Amino acid sequence: MQPGSHDHPAGVFRRILVGFDGSAEARHALRVATALASELGGQAHVLLVVRPPAHAETEEEERRATEAERDNLSRGLAEAGHRASPGATVMTEVVLADDPAVALAKYAEEHGFDLVVVGTHGREQTTHRGLGRSVEALLRHHPCPVLVV
Repeated sequence: MQPGSHDHPAGVFRRILVGFDGSAEARHALRVATALASELGGQAHVLLVVRPPAHAETEEEERRATEAERDNLSRGLAEAGHRASPGATVMTEVVLADDPAVALAKYAEEHGFDLVVVGTHGREQTTHRGLGRSVEALLRHHPCPVLVV
């Protein structure tokens, strides 16, 4: 099956993209996505969206802050990965972007994902590294199904 093709039975998601920001909700979304991938014989891909630092004065400060954020997200993912469903293939990619929703939608479209899974933070808690606030935008602008956990 070519990336982006939908030659499988309707409703079967084989290529699942998970937006991960390190929050408890994102960890839960990862567990749901890996369970689906395991059950359906698919793959769960985790996208870590690293935001550029807002107030870096030098290129070196920006690089260090970006690496620190990526390392922080990677540690959170490693901890969450221990609780992911056995038998699921989980792959990870890191992108640098200002807006997590735009990054998720673009990555999913470019790589032919069948489903995007994200955690949400209720209306009272609108942000945790940007993903919670971006869920609504992702739902409105993304061409494939989005599962909000």
